[in-house]
Amino acid sequence: MKTLVHSLIVLSLFAAGACRAQVEGDWMLTLTHEAERLGIITFEREQGELRAYVDGGPVDFTLEGDRLEMEVDYRNAGGRHLVRQLIGAVDGDSMRGTLVAPHDGSTGTWRAERRTPDEVLPPAPVDFSGIWSRISAGMEKVYLDYTESAQALVDDYHYLDDPALRCVSPALVRISGWPYPLEILQNERQVTILYESFREVRRIYLDGRDFPADVPASAMGYSIGHWEGSSLVVESSLLTPAHVDQAGQPVSGNARVVERVSISEDGQNLRSLLTLHDPENYRRPIVRYRQWRKTPDTTILEYDCDSYPFYRGLEFEGRLDEFFERMSQRR
Repeated sequence: MKTLVHSLIVLSLFAAGACRAQVEGDWMLTLTHEAERLGIITFEREQGELRAYVDGGPVDFTLEGDRLEMEVDYRNAGGRHLVRQLIGAVDGDSMRGTLVAPHDGSTGTWRAERRTPDEVLPPAPVDFSGIWSRISAGMEKVYLDYTESAQALVDDYHYLDDPALRCVSPALVRISGWPYPLEILQNERQVTILYESFREVRRIYLDGRDFPADVPASAMGYSIGHWEGSSLVVESSLLTPAHVDQAGQPVSGNARVVERVSISEDGQNLRSLLTLHDPENYRRPIVRYRQWRKTPDTTILEYDCDSYPFYRGLEFEGRLDEFFERMSQRR
């Protein structure tokens, strides 16, 4: 009798597992909620347990049969931490459903398709020249897969640590999603990006050079690129320590950033998949999708930033000493 009961339990567990949709791997995620937002869902088994990550950060989810529910945290423009609830179903190599934002009751849709590795194609350069305005900064995931030391930095983060408040460049990863236009100038040997944000200039060298040994680190780093088909693949290093976003997620001085930039067939939309490799701070790479639309009638304006109100405000609040103490601890 015990043998029969044991066999029934095993068969029941096998049936339950067989009924659960097979989701392991990477999925290209698209949200339609106020704007189109792109990201990557990764399902992995860790010590026998299925876990999910969006853009490199862990998310809560339930998967019963083919029904999937997931909560993806994000940061809105005001810095408030919120979630989007994804409710839907898995159907073979695709999944889709309804999106709900609990904080205001707004709704949208979502879908995901299995992601295949990028095919390495012969170089086929295209022209990215023009003025581009941001239409999406991606998922803006806040909670990431931190190392123990990075978690301590995040826990200790304070708005006083934000360099943008004192008109200092927030650096490559964060500025790539800043809501100001940029202009791209391009020739066979170099792509130059002029950012309205913080008047930054970035040069991406296409002449086959390697990273130099005698160039100091900087906010935007040093970038070299090559073409894979019509996609521009850019690698950047020699970065000064910075943050991923205003939530204080750290970027170390040893970080490496890889971007894949592509243009739509009609030449009107530009997309970049930015991947941050920083094992000092994260157990897995962090992903950020950026999208821009060509806006030839836009004018790149002078970035008007004055740090005086920041310091004057701290003086009125009696917090100047606190600020300088925090700065000295981070040197």
